[in-house]
Amino acid sequence: MPTDQLSRRQFIASAITACSTFSLAGCTNTPMTTQPSTQLNIFSWADYLFPDAIAQFEQRYGIHVNYDTYASNESLLAKLQAGASNYDVIVPTSYMVITLNKLGLLSRLDKAKLPNFKYVLPRFQNPTFDPHCEHTVPYTWGTTGIAFNAKAFSNDEKQFPKDWDVFWDKNLALRMTLLDDARETLGMALKRRGHSYNSLDKTQIQDACNDLKQQKPLVMSYTSDQVIIQLASGDSLASLAYSGDVYQAIRDNKDVRYRIPESGASIWSDNLCIPESAPHKENAYKWLNFMMEPEIAAACANYTRYATPNEKAQKLIEPELLTDKNLYPPENILAKCEEIGDIGSMIFFYDQMWTELKCS
Repeated sequence: MPTDQLSRRQFIASAITACSTFSLAGCTNTPMTTQPSTQLNIFSWADYLFPDAIAQFEQRYGIHVNYDTYASNESLLAKLQAGASNYDVIVPTSYMVITLNKLGLLSRLDKAKLPNFKYVLPRFQNPTFDPHCEHTVPYTWGTTGIAFNAKAFSNDEKQFPKDWDVFWDKNLALRMTLLDDARETLGMALKRRGHSYNSLDKTQIQDACNDLKQQKPLVMSYTSDQVIIQLASGDSLASLAYSGDVYQAIRDNKDVRYRIPESGASIWSDNLCIPESAPHKENAYKWLNFMMEPEIAAACANYTRYATPNEKAQKLIEPELLTDKNLYPPENILAKCEEIGDIGSMIFFYDQMWTELKCS
């Protein structure tokens, strides 16, 4: 994998989306030429499929796939709220599912059209953000934890970071990155203080923000797009990062490691959804069912390095990935992790604190 490997959070088109065959012309107001009955429009993260996935689907069903990308859940929301109605499949993260559902933007799924849903692990079949998966098919899941370079800690496992305090280590000044994501970064600082990622206590949130203001001079950058590149190049010695991104960086830099902090981390899932306005819903169902085939789910998981919620697919996961407790954590570790959830109108206070931090 080249060192310019893209994050799933990156807006620049990946190798998959660079090909004009997969470019969603409808997003640039250019008329699509493919007949609607043989078309599927996907709006997802970049580099989030194994390279042959689209080609296999097109060959099997005779359906032309247009694949467009977004950089964040907020970008997805903004696009849909702006009136984009030509997408058939979207891939929001768990907390964004709640918002999209409240706005009436998601279709209720007909499980009779999704026979491969039977392969989803029981623990993913009734998530708090979408009870009984009425609007979602779980695609990947992971945690947001600590990525670090073992050389920075003398390759001594006893010195490897164990918790969030590593981001306040002055020895790593200007060699660390935090995510350009209010909920993840403020949430990390809240978790460090023993609070919830979803705290509604303004004092707790303010204190976490103040901690980050004091820590800010140590930060090289706030970024969600360049994490893989900076870890792989060795520029970053410690990063707040999504688990799969870290494992992609490891392909190019064997000194990179990932750890779920002892105090816990955020845990999330990305989900396949059909927008209420989807123009080709039957084709969307074909895609969702295709993606739940164990062989397809395993190929995506092995390529992206994100964990799969597909029980049968796990038997096809590369052994070194499946046995990694930071990538597929055991229950005692999962018990310390927490989903980023809906906080209602308090999101405005989080946004205020985030603006104060970025402008300080």
